Amino acid sequence: MYTYIEFTKEMALELIDFLTSETWSFHGQENPTEESIRRNLENGFYTEKGNRTFWITNNDKKIGLIRLFDLEDPTCLFDIRLKEKWRGKGIGKEAVNWLTNFVFSTYPEMIRIEGHTRVDNYAMRKTFFKSGYVKEAYHRQSWRQRGNLYDSVGYAMIREDWENKTKTSINDDFPY
Repeated sequence: MYTYIEFTKEMALELIDFLTSETWSFHGQENPTEESIRRNLENGFYTEKGNRTFWITNNDKKIGLIRLFDLEDPTCLFDIRLKEKWRGKGIGKEAVNWLTNFVFSTYPEMIRIEGHTRVDNYAMRKTFFKSGYVKEAYHRQSWRQRGNLYDSVGYAMIREDWENKTKTSINDDFPY
């Protein structure tokens, strides 16, 4: 059983240790530094200005992190990270389902949740699909990382689909 614990600034050292302990291959900053994390903490990146962050834990061990942002808008976004040892076990799907339920239950004005990933992050794309998110966007050369440009894809869950436990496909049969 996995639990979700809200991050507080008092947990800064744990956050630094967590984010600097691994390479995050599909994230813009693959190897965040202590300095960049501290700067983000000071700027409210994790806990202020429409941002909330949660630890994913297993038996009190921190195995992942969810960051929700733009919570003051009717559409929010999220970032999710799992320690490498815990990937491929279905935790991502459970965590995405948890954050979806949390956002829509906590923020009644929220109409949609979006997530984006590199086109070659097949594990995350599969997680979006299995969690009921709909692929809505394909962005060419939009993900800058390591001096390269990658294509990215965007997925979303709308409140109506969440409430009705449905998945509304996009009807876009126009060639332009």
